[in-house]
Amino acid sequence: MDNKKVVEEEYSNPQAVPLIVDVEEIKIPKDPVDNRDELVEKGRLEDIVEYGRPRLDLSREEIEADQLKDDDENLRIIEESFQKGEIDAETRDFLHDYYQNGTEIFAAFKESVNNLLGSQPKSKHYINLFTGRIDEKTAYFDEHVGPKTTMVYEYEVEAPWRLENQIPGASPAHINIKLIMPMMKDVRRAIEKVKIGGKYDLERRKELSKLRPGQTPEEAGLDMAKLRTPIAKFKDAIRCTVLAPRYDDIDALFKLSLQRGLAQKSSRPSKYLDNNPKNYKAFYKNSKNYRDMKNYLYVSISDEIHNRYEKRGQGRRNHNFLAEVQYKTEIQFFEGDLLTHREYERVRKLQQEFYGLLTEGDKKVYNAKIYSRLLNIQQINRRTFSHYNMFVLQEMRNMEDMLSTAGVKPDADGTWPLCRRLLDKALLVRSSVALKKDSFNDSAAWVKDVYRRYQPQIDGKYLADIRSYKPFFKKSASR
Repeated sequence: MDNKKVVEEEYSNPQAVPLIVDVEEIKIPKDPVDNRDELVEKGRLEDIVEYGRPRLDLSREEIEADQLKDDDENLRIIEESFQKGEIDAETRDFLHDYYQNGTEIFAAFKESVNNLLGSQPKSKHYINLFTGRIDEKTAYFDEHVGPKTTMVYEYEVEAPWRLENQIPGASPAHINIKLIMPMMKDVRRAIEKVKIGGKYDLERRKELSKLRPGQTPEEAGLDMAKLRTPIAKFKDAIRCTVLAPRYDDIDALFKLSLQRGLAQKSSRPSKYLDNNPKNYKAFYKNSKNYRDMKNYLYVSISDEIHNRYEKRGQGRRNHNFLAEVQYKTEIQFFEGDLLTHREYERVRKLQQEFYGLLTEGDKKVYNAKIYSRLLNIQQINRRTFSHYNMFVLQEMRNMEDMLSTAGVKPDADGTWPLCRRLLDKALLVRSSVALKKDSFNDSAAWVKDVYRRYQPQIDGKYLADIRSYKPFFKKSASR
């Protein structure tokens, strides 16, 4: 160590420089890659490039036999955790039901997903969740989709909720849905969440610590969701993400799943906040502008499925499960989430290194690096929502052409009521971007025309408007 460094450490007080922001306190979109940090740390390119790819070199029988080996290992890990005292008997049995036969539970999961979207998928492809690349050249079939794969299903779905259906003579609207199916959560990560002293247990204890003697949880105003037992909170062993073109599509699909009794409502409110500017306070709190909505799909293992895949004498104690379902726009997932996960991965690493730094200077430098990464995340989300809203304006412009062709006349201001309703329903509220005089200066002529005519609907989605702002100084004549 050089003399300068020795002096700097001797007179430095690193404890005086706190972490600028705790990454874990920021709302981070659920990463479909559970072991991202571990794989990146290993640095093996093959693990990342081939992550979640189905085994095409194995027959259906060999795939099932390979999964049974994994099932045996999962049960061994669960039992070992129980013997160590990390989990109690109830938690052991709960995890046992999920992890004893991966082929069986995924068969039921796939059946529930198809029921949710009302049809069989028109295609199944492998997707690499690190890069977002979809393998559209290779033929994949049902046996290739299981606990160790990352797949994307594509569906064509009837969309009776769409306003386009109200155009005279219009054909019934259909939309394309992508459904992302990540790997099943690794059993070790599941145990970390539900074990004694694990994430959920500590969260429950922290909430209970607020209780005063003689008070009930209700009287103390405790968060009842946080008071649930760890296994009651654990609902994402299996999960998927529904991607639709527009917000009105995901909102309709989300509500239909509840109305049809296919899913259980989440205690967490929608991050879209009903897409209503009146919720401006909550939008401002969402500093990274991440949005989704989620509920929990009922997954039931039928007798037919159980008889087809049962390979153990004991059998399951429970045949009814839950799978977490996220709903978001396709643009958000591919242009936003996949990129922000990489930024979160980097900023987490910086945060881990921060605590080991020995000087004030180094800690200040790392705080700047962390802050820069968090700004990158905000910028990615900002750009993503700009692209999405431009897509909605294009959809609305197409609707104008359809209305005009159908002989429907616009109102005196040159707008159609149906188009105004579409903008109200589908344009996303902007909470981190102000509307300026030049916001659409670089846009195509059709965008400027749309903005001129539909200004009230577009303006209404911006929570900050600085077009009337006047600077406190004027440029000097010499400049």
